Amino acid sequence: DCEANYEYLDSFSHVVFNFDSDKPGLEAQAQCAELFSHKASCVVPVNGLEDASDFLQNNRSAEYINSVRHAERWTPDGIVAGSSLYDSVMTPIEKSDVEYPFEGLNSLTYGIRKGELVTVTAGSGLGKSQFLREIIWHIIQNTQSNIGLMFLEESTRRTGLSLMSLAANKPLHLPNTESTQEEKDEAFNKTLGTDRLFLFDHFGSSDVDNIVNRVRYLAKVVGCDYVFVDHISIIVSAQNNGDERKAIDEIMTKLRMLVQETGISLICVSHLKRPESKGHEEGAATSLAQLRGSGAIAQLSDMVIGLERNGQADDEAERNTTYVRVLKNRFSGITGKACALLYSLVTGRMSEVDEEEAL
Repeated sequence: DCEANYEYLDSFSHVVFNFDSDKPGLEAQAQCAELFSHKASCVVPVNGLEDASDFLQNNRSAEYINSVRHAERWTPDGIVAGSSLYDSVMTPIEKSDVEYPFEGLNSLTYGIRKGELVTVTAGSGLGKSQFLREIIWHIIQNTQSNIGLMFLEESTRRTGLSLMSLAANKPLHLPNTESTQEEKDEAFNKTLGTDRLFLFDHFGSSDVDNIVNRVRYLAKVVGCDYVFVDHISIIVSAQNNGDERKAIDEIMTKLRMLVQETGISLICVSHLKRPESKGHEEGAATSLAQLRGSGAIAQLSDMVIGLERNGQADDEAERNTTYVRVLKNRFSGITGKACALLYSLVTGRMSEVDEEEAL
């Protein structure tokens, strides 16, 4: 009817729509309002009153006339009038769902938030997995959330023992570490025995769709709020098309959409391209430009955290000190060096050390 009488209706400077407030009525109203775009306004539905007749029968005619006069300007789906956001913008901003275990990193990132994709990157063998384990152990201690673990370069046994090591404060995953059965049982009960950790046994396919489906399962079926994937590069190497850039774009796009779909916090690891000068294993600084692929990792991540360490240094303290650098920070925009972490060969733990002395 509106299309058939379009010229007549369009001759008015203002067109107000007030269809029935049930689902079919509101859907039809939106379709008709779209025909007249900037001229269209829609009466805001009132609970318990479906149409103009209901206003009349309830002796609320004056209220109905007022609602027509103050009808809201129609906007298409996905467009929100700024004036309607008062309650939203006045709601206090939560700092995070859980913090990182390192204060220097929290000061730049404001912690970890659900619905964000975080990428941790560094050169090969520079402690990315250990950095993730410290975050996992911190989440175990400070939340009641379930956590999904997809460590694709190691067995579930190694992952489990490494997490138990953090609880025991000694490297249980090393063969020469002395520990009692009581210590092992206590470490197990604090980590794997909590029934909150779910590990991916990757004996089989590591292709993109398989990994994405497992992350979705961890989020939707098991109820994990935090999922860790270590690492993206091994998923890419499992692809058959031979195009690394295209494969990275595909996995990052699918993971980004999955984060939006499920609302989880997804923390991934990615390797870096080797710099032209000294390598990352000699302490070279990390940068977004060194991320592999066409830029999808940098573009689609909410946060990118780089780890730097001179693993070839003669000095033991320098050789075991990792510098954490925030390369991208969509939340606050603050980037740069965040903190320094010293790895103890005795406890197997990374601990934050004085930034001024370390940096």
